[in-house]
Amino acid sequence: MEGKVTNRFNFLIGWYDLYAAQIIRSGNCITLLSNTQIITLDTFWNTNHFEDISKYVFWTFNDSFQQNLIQQLVLIPDSVITRCNDLLTQFAVPYNEADHTNPDEELQWCFVKNASLKKSGKYELMYCRDQENRMAIKSALKAFIDRSPAEQVTVTIANENAPSFLSMLVPNNGSQLVTLNYINEKVKASGCKFDIFRSVKKSKGNRNPYGFNGCVAAVIDYFYQLNYFVSSYSLEDIFLAYFEYTGNTIAKFSTFMSEFRQDNSYLKHMEMLKQLNINKLR
Repeated sequence: MEGKVTNRFNFLIGWYDLYAAQIIRSGNCITLLSNTQIITLDTFWNTNHFEDISKYVFWTFNDSFQQNLIQQLVLIPDSVITRCNDLLTQFAVPYNEADHTNPDEELQWCFVKNASLKKSGKYELMYCRDQENRMAIKSALKAFIDRSPAEQVTVTIANENAPSFLSMLVPNNGSQLVTLNYINEKVKASGCKFDIFRSVKKSKGNRNPYGFNGCVAAVIDYFYQLNYFVSSYSLEDIFLAYFEYTGNTIAKFSTFMSEFRQDNSYLKHMEMLKQLNINKLR
């Protein structure tokens, strides 16, 4: 990353998890291929490089480089922004075997290695940081694509008046996405049938599926009580940020906020979560 070099001692003696952590700390990126991918502000938005970076690199660069990339969007042609958005949509995660036809021997080894790294559980920060950066870049690209011709070409990197849902979570291992993934895993372990951190498919009449609203309320309220959200935010702030993050909505929100703890689905899902005996933070 722009001339940064990570000491290879841990790599050479086989301590790969420590080497990965060292790479992330230094703001560099990680690839499983043998060739070195040089990433700079100039090369990143070159679609010839961007395709390879999307497919074969874990985006573990730091926040400063992420913001520098976003700030550069005002200088990039719309056609390049659209192409990069298409590529990032197609290659949402690196080393996804389904995205490749007739992979060579080295790439096949990378698929096996990637599966092994995921299974080990020692590289969660790498996977989470990669997704954090991809989501931030994807959001910025979409903002530019969706802007009207009359709008001034700007991207808000941080808006204190409208914090993101992720920023409201208490970081785990230095990452809010690790916290979100933990919450999502516990929701699934509880037996919940809804994937609440994705946009839900509406039923007839443009309504949320039966029980969905109560499930969302139970998850957010439960982890709010366990201090998984930054204490300076209210439940209403968190719900509104959740809607923005997922694209989901709840009709008659003010009524929902005053009555959700009496909802049968809320009570059901709250009890399911309590059965897991999740530890309270702090």
